[in-house]
Amino acid sequence: MKKSFLTLALAAFLTVPAFASVDAEVEGMEYEVRGDGTFLIGGPTYAFDRILGAGGTFSESELWTPAKLRDRLLFNRMSGTPSWTPLAPSVWLKTGNELGDLIYQNLLPSDKAYPANRTPFLEIGVTTPSYKGFWVTARLFQDDHFSEKMYSYRVGMVDNSFAHFGENYPLFSTAYAGFGYTNSMVNASVIAGEEYLWTYTATARWIPTHFKPRIEARADVKNVSVTLAYEDAEYMNKSKKERGSRQEVNGSIYYQCDEACKQGKLQISAGLAFRGVSDSGTVYTELEEDRSFWPFVELRYQPLKRLTADVMFGINERDWLVQDSVQFDIPTPKTMGVTVGVKNISGTRLNPLADTKEFLGDRTIDLTADGQMTLVQGYAVFNDTVASLNYGGKGSFWAEYGAETFDVDGFVDENSYFFRYGNVDRIDSWIKGVTAEIWLNAWYQDMFKFNAMVGFERISGLAKKLEVTPAEYFVAFTGDWLINKTFRISHSVKYRSDARWNLRSIDPLVVKGDWYWDVTFEQNFPKYGITFAGTLLHVLANEVVEVPNGSHDRLRFVCTARKSF
Repeated sequence: MKKSFLTLALAAFLTVPAFASVDAEVEGMEYEVRGDGTFLIGGPTYAFDRILGAGGTFSESELWTPAKLRDRLLFNRMSGTPSWTPLAPSVWLKTGNELGDLIYQNLLPSDKAYPANRTPFLEIGVTTPSYKGFWVTARLFQDDHFSEKMYSYRVGMVDNSFAHFGENYPLFSTAYAGFGYTNSMVNASVIAGEEYLWTYTATARWIPTHFKPRIEARADVKNVSVTLAYEDAEYMNKSKKERGSRQEVNGSIYYQCDEACKQGKLQISAGLAFRGVSDSGTVYTELEEDRSFWPFVELRYQPLKRLTADVMFGINERDWLVQDSVQFDIPTPKTMGVTVGVKNISGTRLNPLADTKEFLGDRTIDLTADGQMTLVQGYAVFNDTVASLNYGGKGSFWAEYGAETFDVDGFVDENSYFFRYGNVDRIDSWIKGVTAEIWLNAWYQDMFKFNAMVGFERISGLAKKLEVTPAEYFVAFTGDWLINKTFRISHSVKYRSDARWNLRSIDPLVVKGDWYWDVTFEQNFPKYGITFAGTLLHVLANEVVEVPNGSHDRLRFVCTARKSF
């Protein structure tokens, strides 16, 4: 099936030769090095990730789509972090630290004030080459970044060590190992491991979860994909003498339109996603009836080469969700592309697999809202290429009725950290937005690429009821150099304007606009399959808290050594 317009619109200007970009710290955090929207980071496991032009008031990870079937469901959001997707055959070591580590301090003159020591990142792993189709993999990784601000609160909740190593109580610490089999028709794997994870909930709490174990099996056979995971999760709050557990089975089966099907005018894909849980002791969320089954169908109808209609529809006993679009490619000169279309998202919940209640002491928070939401968006995208120059733009107008929000009844103060209570509700009026974005790409053979982008969004309506008032505009510049076909320099400089959290703290939290500079240096030795890379993230940005009850966003350095097989 064709991906959503958001993916297509994002890719529309990538019609020039492909270049590598600034490396993300870890899979699932690619939004951190992007400039084209609002990306507020509470930690590797939680972010408000919203592409400019996406339409609607919600974070992208809140919306369920078939493309996210293998993403982790962390509380009520689909997340690619921490990733359990087996990596390509190689052996690697990846490490880094926030500015302030002891090595950095030793480089400073003695008369300079030393910054406080900060938190590290470490990853080590291997995926072996295939032997008669069989391979094995193992990985240990944890990200201590964003784990400092609530340390004093979290340290009293768990046992002496809540990680595989270290003393920072990181937001995730994961270790797994497994094996797989791959041939021309089958790609299958089984992975088992232990994981420590802090989950950010609707009340703005970080809940400790210890998976012991987590097991995930995947199989792709021709055009059928199957995923099955078992999770034995332990919850705890030592300071309140609370302890509970959840045993969960979740997964999916997904049939995708094959090559023969794609040749026809009507293309059909279908699948089933499911969860089943069994809770005991003190747990902090609930899934109604302890189960959720989500059958869905994707249809594409293409009566003309330039006209495409897509729809995804899912329904169960609690919820329904429809995502559809109609798109037309306007006839233009050979080098130019112009696409116009309209899309709609309607449903009772953005994520029908999500938990339905949360508990804060003796209070129950309803995570479902009566009624439905409707988002309607019209858009246009154009791009043109002249010699080694590509330029284009996109614009849209959207309107959303019944947007999900949180009706705050009050806050609980625990050691100067504030947790909200109330219920998920709807905004019973129209929220409207208009967006525009333009870009310019230039390149020279495979040696150099430059990209400049600028965009804005203006939203009208009851903005104070939005979880996040997004950034109104951004500018971004990226440059990539490939020297002697072995040495890569990728960097980006971007600015995002102010954004604001409205409902997760007593006073709205304004995240001030800032400049960001990210850069990667990479040396390849193709003859030996060896790569060394170093990345600096958020060099120019101020150290700010981007999410209530989150930690500071800081400059950090991550380096990788990899031997590919």
